[in-house]
Amino acid sequence: MWVKLFSIVVLLSLSGCYSQAPKQAVIVIEKSSNLENINHQRFGQVAKVEKKTRRITDHTVIKNANKSQQNIVKRTHNPSSSWKTPINSKVSKTYSKKHPGLTFSSHQGQEIRVIRDGKIIYIGDKMKSYGQMIIVRHPLGFNSTYTQTQSLQASLGDSVDKGQVIAMTTDQPFYFEMTKFEQTINPLKYLK
Repeated sequence: MWVKLFSIVVLLSLSGCYSQAPKQAVIVIEKSSNLENINHQRFGQVAKVEKKTRRITDHTVIKNANKSQQNIVKRTHNPSSSWKTPINSKVSKTYSKKHPGLTFSSHQGQEIRVIRDGKIIYIGDKMKSYGQMIIVRHPLGFNSTYTQTQSLQASLGDSVDKGQVIAMTTDQPFYFEMTKFEQTINPLKYLK
């Protein structure tokens, strides 16, 4: 008797798993580099819809904000400006397998700026060829490395904002690297 009752209860509870009601589709968008198995046509359609939705949402927020809030909203909700170049200088050597970063033709005393909001996780000179080095951890598994620095304007553990000056360049060429989940990536794919 108990076995039959238990069986009925189990069958009734599982019947919800096999209902005929339509399920809502879930779309996962992977924005990592080195992707091979993506249906690019479908991905492009989803990206267009996402971009259009974001533009409408941003416009609504800006329209309903007062003037002082509008400046903040425009600055924080601009999807195309999530990264910033670390230094105002030309790139003299680009990313390759043998050169996992960017070398800039800089001169002494140029401002080094953070490329995106983050937290300083390392300041030191353990790698002598890089001089004084700063590493910043960013959201979504990104890290940025700034080398050949001097005149530090931030400390270990500080939270930093995009565009904030953290140091100055030395007389050596400024070298910059980016990683995502500890994998070296080409910074030019992200920097504007």
